[in-house]
Amino acid sequence: MYGPSSPNRGTRGGLWFAAFTIASLLMLLASSTEAAMTLQRVATRALDPVRGTIGGMGEGVAGLFGAIGEIDRLRTENDELRGELAGAEQRVAELTEAARENDELRQLLGITNALDMELLPVRVISRDPSNLVWEVGIDAGADDGIEAGMPVVGNADGAGALAGTVISVTEDTARVRLIVDTRSVVIAVDQVTRALGEIRGQPGGQLVMVNVPVTETLDLGGTIVSAGLTFGEEASGYPGGLLIGRIQAVEPDPNALTQTAFVRPSFGLATVERLLVVLDFSQG
Repeated sequence: MYGPSSPNRGTRGGLWFAAFTIASLLMLLASSTEAAMTLQRVATRALDPVRGTIGGMGEGVAGLFGAIGEIDRLRTENDELRGELAGAEQRVAELTEAARENDELRQLLGITNALDMELLPVRVISRDPSNLVWEVGIDAGADDGIEAGMPVVGNADGAGALAGTVISVTEDTARVRLIVDTRSVVIAVDQVTRALGEIRGQPGGQLVMVNVPVTETLDLGGTIVSAGLTFGEEASGYPGGLLIGRIQAVEPDPNALTQTAFVRPSFGLATVERLLVVLDFSQG
């Protein structure tokens, strides 16, 4: 038996009341009366923030994955563009080198046509790393008609310039001693004043014109060419009229009888890549 003040009876009554209230609300929401419609609108507005938050979270996650995908796509595209750029740069380098070589060959052909000599185009295939020995190897030899002692010509902006002489030969290669080598001697002349002297190589790839009598005139900037003749005890061995260089300075010698001219070579012997071997020429 439970008394009128039993707590269990109160609790049971409260539950029944809550259940009845929820059921009533559900039926009201399901109905189409004006009161039900008002209640539905209130409930919808109350739940809007929750739904907005959940929807925003979904959009944020979708946006994050979209951004990651876009970054990956851009990275792939960037790698592809880098590869294309590298290929384009390589192609430009090849075309530039081909154009430079074509221009050099055209100038060498012009020299061949201009000089009354039998010339053989050759390529430099080796160099001596020392500044004391100025010699290069070329890709032609005895099988091509090359012999020791033959003069060698280079390209000075389209004009024939004396480069050196062949000193040794194999069947398919040869070695050339350049005129800037300290062992090289060339009989030379000032193209304007006709002053004669000996061109000798100097360490570091420079030239001097020595044994020029003080009575002869040597002008700064004057052009020095091969003389093509014997001077004292030095036989020429080179064709006349080939460019050698320009006078940069002139100094009297201590003996007061001769003078020395410092001559800049007419082209870059340290970087020359192609030469012409003189197979035959007329002396003088």
